Amino acid sequence: MGSTARWLAAAAIIAAALTATNPVAHRASAQETQGTDKAPARDPYQKSLRVFEFKKAAESGTERGREVFYYKCWYCHNEFTKDIPKLPGLFQRATLISGEPVNEDTVKNKIRTGGPGMAAYKYALSESDLNDLVGYLREGCCWNSDSPPPNPQYRVR
Repeated sequence: MGSTARWLAAAAIIAAALTATNPVAHRASAQETQGTDKAPARDPYQKSLRVFEFKKAAESGTERGREVFYYKCWYCHNEFTKDIPKLPGLFQRATLISGEPVNEDTVKNKIRTGGPGMAAYKYALSESDLNDLVGYLREGCCWNSDSPPPNPQYRVR
């Protein structure tokens, strides 16, 4: 056996040993063979994650929809704008500005795809975000800017 062949054999043995004892490589190969991806563990004390996922106020429901509205919609759809549709009473109207009937599907589609003068949120909002937001809009959304939604993390002593 030549010296080059010995070096290649030694390198192969070392690489195999390192791969067998490397937990990251083992975990990755196990996921590939099982075909399951497990979400990484979440730190319950990491507040920035709750902000990023719009879950400061609630895990789901209309309170979470109110938070999504605050971060994504209020900037344009507030009481001070002149030429942008007002959203209070949206589900009491017969049609959207586009002429489509007002129902959950058309409102979700308008949020996803946007339109002239409106941003599209199909990559920014998940289906659960849309469900909570539309639930909030259906219940009769929108607060007065002088009285925004309370911060559930703030406690008066």
